[in-house]
Amino acid sequence: FRVIKHAFNANFVADVERFAKPIAVEPGAVVEKTDYATRECELRWIRFGSTGFSVLEKVFFKVLAHEKLLDPRLCVLEDLQHTVYGPGHFHDWHIDSYGRVYNQYDSGGDKRFIGRKRKISMSVLLNNASDFGGGTFEVSMFPNGRKTVGTALSDFSEAGDLAIFDSSLC
Repeated sequence: FRVIKHAFNANFVADVERFAKPIAVEPGAVVEKTDYATRECELRWIRFGSTGFSVLEKVFFKVLAHEKLLDPRLCVLEDLQHTVYGPGHFHDWHIDSYGRVYNQYDSGGDKRFIGRKRKISMSVLLNNASDFGGGTFEVSMFPNGRKTVGTALSDFSEAGDLAIFDSSLC
């Protein structure tokens, strides 16, 4: 995993908020079936094909190419998830990938993903960590459910910071 400090500027953060604001809020949910709640939050999806997605995708790929992390010609971004955590909200340990390639049933009808596998996950901090309590972002090299012990990304602390990590990690 890696944190890129100040990967995105204040204009990018403002654009994310502006594109997300008019989108209907959905409750946080997870795909995997578990016997415990893993997430409570508010979500907005900036969908592929929307103006917001197109604008933000260009900036993402510019940063990732500049950092020599990903070749935009080989990658496809999924819909962008704008997540808001309020008092009492949380996101517990989870894995971002299916562990297999997408098929026609779990690709949401988007043929861009069929036969592909999610390998890299990214999170962008839209607020400074000093603006809220809790919310420590942790990654675990050895995910094992509720007993997972993670490494806090202490340098993931300012609006515009980018955390990029293997999707098979917590």
